[in-house]
Amino acid sequence: MGLVLKYVQEPSASRRQYRYRRRVPDDLQSIAGKKELIATLGDSEKEALKAYPRIHAGFEEELALARKALVAEKAKLPFAELSDRERYDILLTRLRELGVDNPEAVASDDEQVFEREIIAEGIAARYPHNEETGNPIITDKADAFLIQSLMSKAPPKPAPSLDDAVKLYLKDKVAGSAFDVKKNTQRVERVISRLKRALGKTPQVDKITRDDARKVRDHLLGLGSLTPASVRRELNVVKAIINHAITEFELGGCNNPFRKLDIAGLDEENEADKRHPFPADMLIEVRNHILSTVNPELQLIWRLLEGTGCRMAEVSGLRVDDVTIIGDTPNVRVTWHEDRRIKTKTSKRHVPLVGDALAAAIEALAAADAGPMVFSRYSDENGPTNVSKALMDRVREITDNSRLVVHSLRHNMKDRLLLAGVAELDQNIILGHSLGGVGNRTYGGEQAKLVVTTAAMKKAFGLVDGPAMSSGQPEQLASAGRHLG
Repeated sequence: MGLVLKYVQEPSASRRQYRYRRRVPDDLQSIAGKKELIATLGDSEKEALKAYPRIHAGFEEELALARKALVAEKAKLPFAELSDRERYDILLTRLRELGVDNPEAVASDDEQVFEREIIAEGIAARYPHNEETGNPIITDKADAFLIQSLMSKAPPKPAPSLDDAVKLYLKDKVAGSAFDVKKNTQRVERVISRLKRALGKTPQVDKITRDDARKVRDHLLGLGSLTPASVRRELNVVKAIINHAITEFELGGCNNPFRKLDIAGLDEENEADKRHPFPADMLIEVRNHILSTVNPELQLIWRLLEGTGCRMAEVSGLRVDDVTIIGDTPNVRVTWHEDRRIKTKTSKRHVPLVGDALAAAIEALAAADAGPMVFSRYSDENGPTNVSKALMDRVREITDNSRLVVHSLRHNMKDRLLLAGVAELDQNIILGHSLGGVGNRTYGGEQAKLVVTTAAMKKAFGLVDGPAMSSGQPEQLASAGRHLG
């Protein structure tokens, strides 16, 4: 029949012993220093039954101590920095630590009344008393809350404020590397700061109205520094925070006032108008200028950007293992890894290397150091920003057209593919755009796609098929050989 005890796992094919396994609550993991509590209970059901009470009690005590440590840590924060809801939770925990099992209810008998009065008197004894009334003069709001709760019951829990919603959203939704967390946290904080300025307050989540949402929208549009598309992105952040709060705080009947909010000028704004491809003559001029003025790594990055249509971070964050330079379909693999996150799921792909891009990849591998990254100087979280600035400085020495930027190389690649008559699906695979239908997204092997997209890239660059790259050609391959598995 087996044991029916909480947190107990019976023996399995890979584990012959009974085991106690329990997840540590998320908010206690940093205090406890672990994510799970695991202990062996024994080889038999009898041994497990005997060991369970001791191990379970020990883990219960460990979690209780961690909870007290967390409360003490939070209590060190100035109350002014906490929301009403956070202060409420801390004070209720203090009441429970003082021996009040259910502070949200009145005392159930005379004994509980007496115990609560003794605790309240002990708190009040720290304060001076009014000479006329004899009542204590409680100056600390936290102690006043405790005394009120002890003499009657705790007041209802405060409704979640926008600050509560933001903190929960950051805790639950913002993840990734330290750089990603910092960047996304700053973005959320910037958006919420603008919202508060627009409303002149920090509202409760369930009190935000449609009129409030329109005020925020109009405030953002009125800043003058944000395009309608940027305003939409900022409002989408707010909408996501409110949606998460409605779900997690169980705010039944509460609608999101930022849903389906019209933004003036959005439909008129064409994404394609923001960035233009380089005119043919200017592309040659910019390329020659960059290849004669920047360091060798940046030269190779420019050539790969121009020859693949990849995004900046997709090239600067390449690992040696992501680059294949031999065989019929040399390519770079664009994928997520710890040092580089890609934009979307469809961004994960293999991009063919042909012509000068293949030559640049071979040179890059030959020049790479012994580490895992192709461009180690630009492989950290600031790499794409540093590359972009260095290359943009050179681009601006040739043109001050704000629509012509390094990212314009992706538009040049799009134009090449269009003019070569490459099918839209193959264009999207190469550029990492949405692939449309489910079948296009999920079916077809990578090698088959590479054969097709390699042919498409050769056609786009006007190249004639030649023999597959072998270990003897070109000569530069020899110096890159240490990177070939």
